[in-house]
Amino acid sequence: MNNTNPTSATRPTTRPTTHVYLLLDRSGSMASIQHEVISGVNAFLTEQRGAGPNAKVTIVQFDSQNDHEMVTDHARITNVGPLTHATFQPRGGTPLLDATGLLIRKADRRADRRMVQGKAAEDILFVTVTDGQENQSNRFSRHDIKALVTARESEGWTFVFLSSDLNAYADAEQLGYTNGGMQAFSTDGRGAELAFASVSDKLVNHRARVAAGMAAPACGFFEDDKVAEADRSTRLGDI
Repeated sequence: MNNTNPTSATRPTTRPTTHVYLLLDRSGSMASIQHEVISGVNAFLTEQRGAGPNAKVTIVQFDSQNDHEMVTDHARITNVGPLTHATFQPRGGTPLLDATGLLIRKADRRADRRMVQGKAAEDILFVTVTDGQENQSNRFSRHDIKALVTARESEGWTFVFLSSDLNAYADAEQLGYTNGGMQAFSTDGRGAELAFASVSDKLVNHRARVAAGMAAPACGFFEDDKVAEADRSTRLGDI
């Protein structure tokens, strides 16, 4: 007699891995919130470690002197070191388009290699944190980035855009981001801390859904719960 449970026999033996690509604006205007960005990233990493080891992280920072400076590359969440004041030193302008395009291309190549090697596809979350508008790019146009973002979203990638610029939503929409993945925050310490905390909180939920094989919420990554944006609206009244 065969006592094998068909459901358990076909259940995956490993949980899908979420790979977070974190793109940090390191331009000079970020100097006023340098400490909060550092503490926000580190709190984010700590909370994600607590949610389990099944996540990877790639962190890239950018400015006009270097539009693709690797801080952490393809590391297990348990092995990612803290961001420091020595690492994150604001300077220069904001080549947002080039930085975005280069990191998407990097993620593309990694996904292609995994497919060729017969490895399971990763769940990809692409998070951008910036405080200003594009002003230095020469490799990618807005049209290029919108095409890339739209194509990757159709493949299941999730894009999150955090910005303290007054035109945060207009900027994000021009790049192809959907409303549910955008959030504006106040350009000060409290705003930056709330922005990172909001992403981390929703990422815990996201990872749990991915592990359970559940679909993403129809309202988007932030699930209509944008705490940093609510704070900005209360204090500045510009959303």
